Amino acid sequence: MAIDESALSAAASIFESTVEKNDTPGMAWGLLHEGTLVGSGGFGNSHLENGTAAADSFTPDSRSLSRICSMTKSFTAASILKLRDEGRLRLDDPVSEYVPEAAAIEPATEDSPQLTLRLLLTMSAGFVTDNPWGDRMESMTRDEFADLLKNGLGWVHAPGTGFEYSNTGYSLLGRVIDEVSGQSYDSYITEHFLQPLGMTDTIWSVESATEDQKARIMQGHRLNEHTDATRFERIEFDTPGVYGAMAGLFSTVEDVAKWVQFLSSANLAVLPGGKPAEHPELLSAASRREMQQLQRLWETPALPVREGEKHSAGFDRIRGYGYGLVVERFADLGELVSHSGGYPGFGSYMIWHRATGTAAIALANAKYGPAIRSCMDALRAILEHSPAAITAPRGELAPVTATAFAATLRYLSLEDMEGADGSAIADEFFAENMDPDIPRDERFRRREQALQLAGLELADLQKAATPVIDAIEGGEELPATVTVVSRANAQLKLTGPTGTVTIDMLMDPRRDAKIQSITTLGKKNEQQAGEKKAEAAK
Repeated sequence: MAIDESALSAAASIFESTVEKNDTPGMAWGLLHEGTLVGSGGFGNSHLENGTAAADSFTPDSRSLSRICSMTKSFTAASILKLRDEGRLRLDDPVSEYVPEAAAIEPATEDSPQLTLRLLLTMSAGFVTDNPWGDRMESMTRDEFADLLKNGLGWVHAPGTGFEYSNTGYSLLGRVIDEVSGQSYDSYITEHFLQPLGMTDTIWSVESATEDQKARIMQGHRLNEHTDATRFERIEFDTPGVYGAMAGLFSTVEDVAKWVQFLSSANLAVLPGGKPAEHPELLSAASRREMQQLQRLWETPALPVREGEKHSAGFDRIRGYGYGLVVERFADLGELVSHSGGYPGFGSYMIWHRATGTAAIALANAKYGPAIRSCMDALRAILEHSPAAITAPRGELAPVTATAFAATLRYLSLEDMEGADGSAIADEFFAENMDPDIPRDERFRRREQALQLAGLELADLQKAATPVIDAIEGGEELPATVTVVSRANAQLKLTGPTGTVTIDMLMDPRRDAKIQSITTLGKKNEQQAGEKKAEAAK
């Protein structure tokens, strides 16, 4: 389903308001859906002087170049995995095997494990977080970096025991790329990813830009103590050195969209009806999915304690780090993959919905510009106006599961589950654990209790089960009442006058699987349960 025009308009207004509130001088944005940039544009100015547009200022758009800052880390991580796939390194190799001066880093504890590439990739090395210090180290030379390592690094925890964001760790990975590939990390990334993907506007420095590109580069700005447009002051660009491996790239919304599509297509390839991942010759789909798995939990603050309660209700999300990418799960949006960028003069963000590939991109030309908030609000606008564009596609049941689910519904629909028909179904489809776990006569009683709680009769169950059985036996699409939890797990939910009944069936792990669990759960609705509790209190 396409993203509705109202969603595009709502998203555009979100990016525009970010500029109007003087959160950034300018912003370029884009929305990606089904592999296509379906909406893009820009607001504000590329360059302010004393709060007004400079003579050479322009309104940013999808072709405007801006620093993408730490989004660069995903390119560095992809390069390490490509070298791994080629057999040229292993993720559990010690860093010092490739960068000898790293051997001088004193361990955090006497029994600390060696620093490995995997620990660096996942922000698990234990180095001290180096924002904003690392932002100013971009032009550091290899010799200077070697001296830095030889002089030692600080620690916040032992390697492998927690998350701590580290630009220095990714700069070390850049040095590994240098040594293993025999070419500088920037030339390696350009040759093996940027050029093949047609990211011709993604570059490493202003000096390397063409005249046309120079005319499209957004100027960076720092923020002073003012609150109006005079708060933005121009800053000069740095030149790439060792620390460029963590944040050195310039790019455009159009080019970042190509990178997002390259990464996100690997997720879509394994979903029902998915197409093969694009450009498998650059990096396997499996390795791209590996980048997007939560490898290290990243703590989030607890929700505030609500009035009248003693404890926090929990967290607003689950968040963690993969390889050069952030993985998060939200209650409303589902699972998202992203990376932000914050740098002197710039802020950036790319984020996509794992199950659909729908993505938002923003590039801002102010230090730590609010690209994250703008993109998150834009995705929620899409969810509101075009929910199908950001809703996970329905899964598929394995054929053996579908057949067994039809048998389960037939079984539970029988008046006498212990009669000849019921025994025949149970004997054919039940795994060895079923009867010892719950005797057949007890299954009958549990079914009756569940229906009673919901205010339903057996006829109601039979009526709900019939279209599901017919669809399965006819090879047709399952009704919306069926939830496909996984290829081996299906649920049917019935709603009655006083509550709900959920029938959950799970297959065993064998190839020729049988049913290992049938749960028939009845639940009264909360309003009635509350009224009953209040009545009892009288």
